[in-house]
Amino acid sequence: MTSQGFRFLGVLAAAALLAGCAGGPHGSSVLPTSPTTNGKGTGTAVFVINVPQQSASSASRSATSVRTKGVRPQYLSTATQSIVIAINGPTTVNETAGLTVNSSGCTSSLASTICTLTVPGLQAGSYTATLTTYDGYTSGTNTATGNVLSAAQAIAFTITAGQSNTINIALAGVPASTVVVPADSNSSANGSGGYDIIGQGAHAFVVESLDADGNIIAGAGAPLFSIGAVSGSLSPVTTSPSSGSTTSASAPNSFTVTPPATFATTTASFTVAPTFTGQATDGCTQTGANCAPVTVTVDMKYLALLFVANYNNSNVTEYALPDTNDAAPIAVIGIGVASPDGLAFDSSGNLFVANDTNPSTVTEYAPPFSNSSAPTATISNSVNYPWFLAFDSSGKLFVTDNANSTVTEYAPPYTGAPTTISNSSVSRPTGLAFDSSGNLFVANYYNGNVTEYAPPFSNTSPATAIISTGVNNPRGLAFDSSGHLFVANNNGNVTEYASPYTGAPIATISNGVNWAPVGLAFDSSGNLFVGNGGVLEYAPPFSNTSAPIATISNGAGGAAGVAILEQP
Repeated sequence: MTSQGFRFLGVLAAAALLAGCAGGPHGSSVLPTSPTTNGKGTGTAVFVINVPQQSASSASRSATSVRTKGVRPQYLSTATQSIVIAINGPTTVNETAGLTVNSSGCTSSLASTICTLTVPGLQAGSYTATLTTYDGYTSGTNTATGNVLSAAQAIAFTITAGQSNTINIALAGVPASTVVVPADSNSSANGSGGYDIIGQGAHAFVVESLDADGNIIAGAGAPLFSIGAVSGSLSPVTTSPSSGSTTSASAPNSFTVTPPATFATTTASFTVAPTFTGQATDGCTQTGANCAPVTVTVDMKYLALLFVANYNNSNVTEYALPDTNDAAPIAVIGIGVASPDGLAFDSSGNLFVANDTNPSTVTEYAPPFSNSSAPTATISNSVNYPWFLAFDSSGKLFVTDNANSTVTEYAPPYTGAPTTISNSSVSRPTGLAFDSSGNLFVANYYNGNVTEYAPPFSNTSPATAIISTGVNNPRGLAFDSSGHLFVANNNGNVTEYASPYTGAPIATISNGVNWAPVGLAFDSSGNLFVGNGGVLEYAPPFSNTSAPIATISNGAGGAAGVAILEQP
């Protein structure tokens, strides 16, 4: 069985949210534009680090000294000699740079020392980097030494392939704006001024203060951040540090948000604001400072919805993916469901369920789905012990009638008499799937093979190919995005075939399959989901040693058909 992969959510926004802005733009610093992913090609990160003078009074004295004595000016924290930048993302690397007027890559003026660190060969994608400053530096070995002056400060940036991507940093400054950036692959800024958090568990964020020139304020002169109280109906949402608290030296500008264990469609909000509590100089009291709280609004999203037909429970369970903690289903559809086998979605996102018995029907459900969802239509004409369902590209519904040894084809709205494929090559059919050319593949349980039919279909449609090598009383069928055919076999494995499919399987997946697998479905990442009592998830590429990367069993009972709805 294959899902139509109906895509129904708005596109996650590409830009990170900049809030509470006052003063200049973010210079040429590069904020993440999407969750962390591996991109094609590499780019270069150029860290431009501004080390300003210690203070206006010391600058004046230093200028006088230069004019009268030829002495170099004193810069912010005369002890700050070096920085280590630990880069994490598609490429992981640690870099060290000296920050003195004599260091390689540094130039100085009466206003500041500017040091440039170039890091080539970073895979395209989103990154976080952790900064640590020291009061010592050994130029010969390019080593940061001495005492740690600041640590664990995070910055977020994006690498675009084939480009120099500049990240501007200042080791002190007056906050002019505050930026909140998602810092893991399961969080993203959205187009509504908030953030989507995908799935359960803690989601990491980075908050940055920018000066009027768009530099990220870091080092010993950077603020901590206070977290305001959580409000809203997405409950309970928790933050770490907890609401009403301030970030600490161990994570001075990072926090996490944890949504409820049960999926919800509502939102929650809290505030984040810079604070210089405990520091000798309060940057928030300086001329031009903007330390106003920034509101962070979060809602729960999902990469995909997994639907499971539970034959033993006579229901269909719905799960938000990724399901990393075997979370409970977010909905259970039971009204009108009786011993379900196959599932399929039409192009509008309506769910169709093959009910094997009591009575034999196909029931249709309209989104959004909930525990109280009732059928919007029931198909019973010529339906007799239906197993699996599939839609062709024109929207016609195909049903395997196991008791009749036929495949029935229904045109919308599906309530009329069907066209029937009933020649001798169809024997107790189970799974159905269409390839990209519109050819129909049928799993024949009794014949122990898979037959292929070319459109248009009729009562006399002959099989154009028969697949039998490695096939054992087949049940579910599915195609991956490359056109490989996957067959769920009664002897406890899933076999993979390359076109034209009549040869031996190129892989056999059996690791973790503890009894006869039933339904098969793929998500857009190419992960394979197998109905097998619960649901087993496998990541490509597949081989004879592939093991499940996840097992979903909470709420499942005799999992048969599986289907997936994807967001865009």
